[in-house]
Amino acid sequence: MQEELSRNIKKILPLSGNALELFISKFKPLSLKKSEHFIRQNQIHSKIGFILKGAMICYYLKDGGEFVEDFSFESEFVSDYFSILNNIPAQKNIRCIEDTDLAVIDYKDILELYGKNSIAERVGRIIAEGLFMRWQQKHKSFLLEDAMMRYQKLSDKNPELIQRVPQYLLASYLHVQPETLSRIRRKIALG
Repeated sequence: MQEELSRNIKKILPLSGNALELFISKFKPLSLKKSEHFIRQNQIHSKIGFILKGAMICYYLKDGGEFVEDFSFESEFVSDYFSILNNIPAQKNIRCIEDTDLAVIDYKDILELYGKNSIAERVGRIIAEGLFMRWQQKHKSFLLEDAMMRYQKLSDKNPELIQRVPQYLLASYLHVQPETLSRIRRKIALG
C-alpha cells in the first residue's frame, strides 16, 4: 500500500523525501466490499480516505430516498470534511459502489503533522482547495446549465464515470429522473 499511495500522492501533492514518508506513514489500509459504508450519516467519524482502487458514492438520505452529492474514484480523497472540521456527526453517507481499497488517515494525525511540519499545512491547504474547487464547479453547473449540458460535460470530462456508475445513481446526481437521463443519452447518441 505504501508504494502505491506514495506514487498517487506525488501526482497531486508537492511532497518528496522525509515529508512524503512522514505523511504516508500515518495512513492505514482499509478494504471495503461493494455496498459497504465508509461513513454513515449521524455517526461521529474523523477519518479521511484516499481511494487507491474502486469507486464510492456520497449521498444524503431524505424522506426514504438517496440524494447523490458526488462520486469519488481512484486518486481522490473522500470524507465528510465539514463534519470533521465542526466536530459533529456525519451529515452524509459514503458507500462503495465497487470493491474499494483505501488508505485512511485520522484527522488527529493530520493535525499532529501540521504541528510538526509546515509542508504538511501546505498539503492540507492544497487538499482543501481542491475540494472547494470541485464543489464550486458543481454548484455553478447546477445554477447555470441544464441537465443535458451537465451530462455532456460529465461525459466529456470523465467518460469512465458514465460506464462505472449505475444509471439511476447518475440520474440522482444530475437531479433528473432515470427516464429523463435515458432521453438525454438517446438524444446525444443520435447527434
